[in-house]
Amino acid sequence: MTGYILRRLVSVAVTFIIVSVIIFLMMHSIPGGPFDHGDMPLPDAVRERLMAQYGLDQPLYVQYLRYMWAVLQLDFGVPFQSPGETVLELLGRAWVPSLVLGGLGVLIGAPLGMLLGIAAALRRNSWLDYLASVVATLGLTVPVFVTSMLLILVFAVWFNWLPASGWGSPTHWILPIAAYATIPMATYARYTRSAMLDTLNKPFVMVLRAKGLSENRIIFQHVLRNSAIPMVTVFLPMFIGTATGSIFVEAMFRVPGLGAYFVTSIRTRDYPLEMALMLMITVMFCLAYLISDIVYAWLNPRLRHGERKG
Repeated sequence: MTGYILRRLVSVAVTFIIVSVIIFLMMHSIPGGPFDHGDMPLPDAVRERLMAQYGLDQPLYVQYLRYMWAVLQLDFGVPFQSPGETVLELLGRAWVPSLVLGGLGVLIGAPLGMLLGIAAALRRNSWLDYLASVVATLGLTVPVFVTSMLLILVFAVWFNWLPASGWGSPTHWILPIAAYATIPMATYARYTRSAMLDTLNKPFVMVLRAKGLSENRIIFQHVLRNSAIPMVTVFLPMFIGTATGSIFVEAMFRVPGLGAYFVTSIRTRDYPLEMALMLMITVMFCLAYLISDIVYAWLNPRLRHGERKG
């Protein structure tokens, strides 16, 4: 297992470098620069002085090496659109709403989807099964901005039960969390139902029943454990993807999270902020998959035995 973890850490480092190079080149390939926009264009002399101040007049490989050397020291620079604070300060401030709303959306939606998928698998071809299929289909096919608009229309406009947007109090969080929860609930309803049905048809389940074990013991001690294995790899990446902010959800509900900065950093050519956002997500996804694979190996003894033999 130790060798496996070390190999995965090396792959994380290689992925980090490759992604950083690709993102850096893509950002600088976009026409224009961070000081070429605005209603009042800067004089050429001022713009050149700013470019020299931020090192943007250097060759790309020099800019990249300087930036990555600073990143290794946890210095992500200063965002051009908010020069009064560092990139880390901006991300720390903007990440709180995204983490709270997105994280709660996953933590609520995933268990609901699992329960629905379990019920659908145990009551195959019943109304619960059909309900799970409808929820999974709608949750995965209806765009999240459509879901957000429907939530606002029903609960904020028609019934006037909840505020339509904002970040002032927990009542403002309910609709965004509901919007965030739709995809995890649909995904887990589909995955859980499929995994449960596949496990229920395994020969070992028939053997356990032949030995006289109760149905509840078979389901909760054996079927659920084996069904959880393929779903482990889904949770952490889904949690990371949701907790790092959704452009559509945060725009619809006017949440001051990370989602908006993905758009503004590209539009304003804010190189330090965009690089920090993409590198942060890259590292988080790589670590999420690494942890998922370790948990997967822990749940599946055959993988551990295979690793030891190798």
